[in-house]
Amino acid sequence: MNDGVRLLLGFAAGGLAVAATTLLAERHGSRLGGYIGGLPSTLAVALLFVALTGGRDAAIRASGIAPLSFGINGLYVLLFVALTPLGFYWSMGLALAAWAAAQSAIIIHGAPPLTFSLAAWGICFGLCWLGFSRWFRVPPQPSTGLSTGAGILLLRTTVSGALVAAAAAASLWWGAVAGGVLASLPVVFICSLFIAYRRLGLAFARALAGSLVFSAVINCTAFALLFRLALRHLDIFPAFASAYAATLLAAWPLYHLNLGSPSDGAPTARTEAPNR
Repeated sequence: MNDGVRLLLGFAAGGLAVAATTLLAERHGSRLGGYIGGLPSTLAVALLFVALTGGRDAAIRASGIAPLSFGINGLYVLLFVALTPLGFYWSMGLALAAWAAAQSAIIIHGAPPLTFSLAAWGICFGLCWLGFSRWFRVPPQPSTGLSTGAGILLLRTTVSGALVAAAAAASLWWGAVAGGVLASLPVVFICSLFIAYRRLGLAFARALAGSLVFSAVINCTAFALLFRLALRHLDIFPAFASAYAATLLAAWPLYHLNLGSPSDGAPTARTEAPNR
C-alpha cells in the first residue's frame, strides 16, 4: 500500500465516519450517532498501513499504544465537557492542548509496555464513566427531526476527510510510535462535535461527546488488541478482517449497555436547534 492509497483510505474513512455520525445523530439521536462514530475507522486504516509498510512487528508495537492513546482521548472529551461553561471554542481548544501535551509525552518517551498501557486505559475509562454518569450527568439527546441535504453531507465528508488525510500524512514521517499516536488523533471527534454544535447546539454536542467517547475507548481499543493478537497467527489481511469482524460483533451488545448515561437522570426534552 503506497502513501497515496493510504491517504485516500484515510480521507474516505474519516469523511464517511463524520458524515454517518452527524447524520445518524440528527435523525436518531445523539446516542446512536455517537456510537457509530466511535467505531474503528481511521485507526483501522492506520494500523493496516503500518502492518503493510513496516511489517508485523511495527504493527504490533503501534497497536500496543492504542489503549493508552484512546484512554487519553477519553479524558480529552471529558475535559471538553467539563469546560463547556466557558463556551464551545474555549473548551475545545483547552482540551486539545491537554491532549497534545499527553500524546507528545508518548512520542518523546517511546511506546510503554502493554501492561502499563492497559492499566492507564482502565484508569482513564473509570474516570470517563464517573464523569459522564455521576459528575456531569449528560443525558442523551433525542432525534431533532432536521433534514440534511446532499450538498451539506458532501461538504462535511470532504472537509472531515481532508483533515484525517492530513493527520495520516503527518504520521508518514515519524515511525511506528508516532503513527500509533496519530492513529488515535480525534479528528472524527472534533469534526463531529463541531458540526453538532453549529447545527444543534452545545447541549447536543455534549450528549454526542458521551456516546462518542465510550464507543471509541472500548471498540477502537478492542480492535487494536484483537489485530495485535491476530497478527501473531495470521497473515495481515486475514488478521485485519478477523479483528474488525470480532469488534463489530461485540459492538452491538455493548451499545445496549448504555454506558455513561446518568443512572437516574431523566431524558432531556426536545429542544429547537439554534439558527446558526
